[in-house]
Amino acid sequence: MLKKTHRIQLKIELLSGMHITGGDDTFDIGGADSQVIKNPLTGEPYIPGSTLKGKIRSLLEFKYGTFINNELKPVPEHNQLLSLFEPNTNDIPQMTRAIFRDAVLTESSKIELQTYLGEHTYTEIKAENKINRFKGTADAPRFIERVPAGSKFIGYIDLLEFDNDDYQTLYKYLETGVNLLNYNYIGGSGSRGYGRIQIEMEELNNNEGI
Repeated sequence: MLKKTHRIQLKIELLSGMHITGGDDTFDIGGADSQVIKNPLTGEPYIPGSTLKGKIRSLLEFKYGTFINNELKPVPEHNQLLSLFEPNTNDIPQMTRAIFRDAVLTESSKIELQTYLGEHTYTEIKAENKINRFKGTADAPRFIERVPAGSKFIGYIDLLEFDNDDYQTLYKYLETGVNLLNYNYIGGSGSRGYGRIQIEMEELNNNEGI
């Protein structure tokens, strides 16, 4: 039975420009070749909960996992990781323990970005060139849309605690995953310096499970 729902707040600051790709169905002359994901109603960029979940899970599995039949799985002593991210464990129907919410721009960041970039503008365009390694010259220029460094987001994880769950262990896994992400990156082109972030976790007041 559901015992409690723990709400965890994530304060996210971009330390470098971030590019989480959105739909590129439209292209404006003079615009970006690759656009970031945005709320279609407001035009504001956000960090999908699925992106946070996938990246944190991947980092945790590389830390605590091993390859079994060409698939990365947690080693037995860390099997509780699975209940954070998967709805079923050992063929017994269960609920996923960690629910990742989309992270949205803070109000102060919205104001700051529009002050420097223009009304209803929250992103920058970065020009890039592919280098021809044989000639040592620039080739195939492209323009990438990014959310600028310094932007701040607020997101949440709702962590469900059921009877017989070891809540502190589940929380510790999430905390470790967030710390690993602080030394990694989110979104695309991380090896080129994109997507470096700093996340602060804070557990808010607990709500009784219903």
